[in-house]
Amino acid sequence: MAEGVLSDYIAPSDEILASDGTIDPSGLLDEVSLYNLYDDRDSPEKDAERILEITYPTDTLSTITKNTAEALRGDSDFNEGGQIVGGGYGSGKSHIELVIYHLFNSPELGQQWLDQQGISIELPTNTRTAALQMFNLDSEYNRLSEAVGDYLGIDQWGDGSSLPTVHEIRDTLEGRPTLVLIDEFERWFGMADRVEYQDDNLAFLQNLLEAAGRDDTQLSVFVSLLYENDDVQAITQRTNPFTHDLSSRRDEKIDFILHRLVGDVVDPASVSSLAKEYTDVYRQNDQIQLEDYQDMEDRIERYYPFHPLLLDLLMEKYSEQRISSDARGLLRFLTEILRDNFENTNLILTGDVDVFGYTDRFQYIDNELVGKYINDYHRLQRADGEFDDLIEELLNIVLLHSLGRGGEEGANKRQMLMGTIRKGINAHRIIQTFTEDVYGHAWHIHRINGEYAFDTEENPAARIEKKTEDIHKHDAIHRVESLIREDLFDGQNNVHILDPVNTEQDIPDNKALKIVVSLGAKRNYDEEFEALTTGQEREFNNTLVLVTPAKRSSVDTNTGIIELGRKVVAGEQLKREEGVLPEGFDEIHDQNYQNLRDRVRDKYGTVHTSTDRGLFPDDLPTGGNTDFYTATLSVVEPDTSQLRSEVKNTVKDAGASGIQYEHLRNDFYRNTSYSTLTSEEELENAIESLCRDGVIQVGNYFEERVGSLGSDTNLVHEQYIVEEDEDDEEETTITIDTTGTEPDDSDKDSTEESPSLTGNADSASAESSTFACPQCGEELEGTSCECGFEFDASDVQDGTISVEGATTDELLDKFGLDKPERPSVRPHPVMGTLDADNKPDLIDQLERDIGIEWEIHEAEITVVGPLTTDDLEAYGISADALDNQVTIDETFEFTPDEPLSRQSFLSLVWDLSVPEKATLSVSLQVDKNE
Repeated sequence: MAEGVLSDYIAPSDEILASDGTIDPSGLLDEVSLYNLYDDRDSPEKDAERILEITYPTDTLSTITKNTAEALRGDSDFNEGGQIVGGGYGSGKSHIELVIYHLFNSPELGQQWLDQQGISIELPTNTRTAALQMFNLDSEYNRLSEAVGDYLGIDQWGDGSSLPTVHEIRDTLEGRPTLVLIDEFERWFGMADRVEYQDDNLAFLQNLLEAAGRDDTQLSVFVSLLYENDDVQAITQRTNPFTHDLSSRRDEKIDFILHRLVGDVVDPASVSSLAKEYTDVYRQNDQIQLEDYQDMEDRIERYYPFHPLLLDLLMEKYSEQRISSDARGLLRFLTEILRDNFENTNLILTGDVDVFGYTDRFQYIDNELVGKYINDYHRLQRADGEFDDLIEELLNIVLLHSLGRGGEEGANKRQMLMGTIRKGINAHRIIQTFTEDVYGHAWHIHRINGEYAFDTEENPAARIEKKTEDIHKHDAIHRVESLIREDLFDGQNNVHILDPVNTEQDIPDNKALKIVVSLGAKRNYDEEFEALTTGQEREFNNTLVLVTPAKRSSVDTNTGIIELGRKVVAGEQLKREEGVLPEGFDEIHDQNYQNLRDRVRDKYGTVHTSTDRGLFPDDLPTGGNTDFYTATLSVVEPDTSQLRSEVKNTVKDAGASGIQYEHLRNDFYRNTSYSTLTSEEELENAIESLCRDGVIQVGNYFEERVGSLGSDTNLVHEQYIVEEDEDDEEETTITIDTTGTEPDDSDKDSTEESPSLTGNADSASAESSTFACPQCGEELEGTSCECGFEFDASDVQDGTISVEGATTDELLDKFGLDKPERPSVRPHPVMGTLDADNKPDLIDQLERDIGIEWEIHEAEITVVGPLTTDDLEAYGISADALDNQVTIDETFEFTPDEPLSRQSFLSLVWDLSVPEKATLSVSLQVDKNE
């Protein structure tokens, strides 16, 4: 980068140079008024030499001067003496009028100035001049003719009796060159108290302009317009005068400003070298694409010390304003910018403007937007009040481009680069600083059509977008995995992700149903399922169900889903990390989550169940508000008739010896040729149904409800059931002999053949009845017989010894036996606890241990294990650093008002929320209903 600063290349103009050599804007004549020409006191406007000295001879000024001089010459055939100068506030109309006034009112000084500027014009030496700023005339006039007459010293125009005609104007002037300058006419003309004179004033203005257009009248009329009144504009155009629109002469205005500020370029060669240096930087940067680099180089040299883009931008913002005093303040503002940078830089770029230091100026342009800028300015400041490199400059550039057009237009990347870049500054660093440290941190900067603009509304989306840049793709996919498990599948513990990112795949090998969700989409999933089952040497392969996206449309490679996932993760991190967030943040974050959920939900899906021929796909019913877990179960749930058939055939294949329930159940969990069970209850219901229908025998139950189904219960097909004769059925029944005599031989023989003998229970009470031994028939005198038969109270209580014709209590009383006290509720297990490394394994063990008829009166479950980040959030703690660093050790005691059935207790355990890696221990108080 070329060494040196502005002070090495240029010298300030005398107008802004203080006595100590510094730049002082107080010396500027930045606003002129024609009425000061007639002030009794001294005023800068009356100083013709000073006015001409600070004036730059633009093409427009030269043309106006030439036309005026030609119109005032008596020997000229030029007859276009009327001239209209139009433009907005601050466009330079009053200054041009003031210069024209002094050129022709002080012709000797004026001619000298023209000659110095190389302008070949000969000024008349006896011009009569009048400059009227209509709002500040010496007297209160209602008629334009009176005012012009008084200022020209023509008494007959001031009596108000009649309007001077074109001929009367010519005759009154008597051939003397006359110049009339009229400023602020439209506003004066439109005043309410002057309405009745409007026709007269328009008529006289038209007569003046027509007279100025005659070759026999040495008159030049100069009218400045804001183009605010259609009637005035129409009158001025009737005579087809010269019209000069200063609003379109931006380059001339810039030349004029530079003339006022720069006294001399002391080192033109270095300025030229600087212009080339900056242009070369632009050429070498692929993010700055200019149509004409040479033109940019020429403009930098011409507009030095200001970058042309800065001057264009400030001219645009100021010229759009309707407040005169503010628009004309551009000259003073540029003087202050020059002063601030005179010893600091070699070219003033847009980013060098101290916007915060001059917010009072910009508030006139867009007060509300500047207020939002101030908020963001302080937000981006460090604690010491300073900024990191480039942040303040970029913030200022965006505001300057947004002024007056908040939320509609702003700065693009090229404008940011050209507003900050110099030789030695990396363009990528500038853009990186903006995207990482400005956008998203400044709450009111929005991205609009490739530009970045300030707006009065906060932009919480930008804060999220900024944070999104820090989120890795895998973190986004991991969040999608969590959404699938926790939201779409209702947070069920038996739902797992196939090949998850950021975590190890840990799918337990137990008898519980496990739903495995794939984020990837393929034509065929047999290989994946094979790797998941056989490849991992699983025992219970028929407990896995695969859920995949539909139509081969993957979730984990979808750019839109990943981007939404990153936004959701970013929003969640911001909520944890920052105490205050922009208004509307929660709404946008929630909407991002909902959009992500909808996008992921729309991808699913297909449910694949295992068969002996591979995976069988079926559509996942995702309509309505059904959660995916319930929907998946509805697909996987086995057909009742199919399940009955599979059980029947398996039991039949086992032959006469049958098959124990435990082995049958394990076959269903292991063999993929069987239907996949969603719960063991489905298998139990099928077995009971077959038993009721007389298809299989379950233990001792046949063609009736199954009272108890344990792991060792044997199941036998009906064709292998041997029906025994009644004579072969052995019952141990004590017979009551109501005759009180010894049984005869026939009775004895009958007893030996069948130990069940029946007496007349109605003829005698238990006290007088004779109890016969069921084996030898002899009368029992006690609880034992010489033949070897014996019994006790427990045999009677359990029904091993039955009594015909008497109650159990009567039998116990007869032999003096006490009724046994046997508890119905007992601990299970008798000693210790049931232990498992995870909840599915625990449920698997409970299903094996607990009988169908059992009732659970009390339960105690102890949970011990580390808490993950997700587990901690359930306790209201958000801290990634504590992942797996906190251990839970809790004991849950359940004492229901009514005993729980086997299935109700298993459901309770399923719904119990425990850490994923927790170990569990259970002890029960049960009634086995035996």
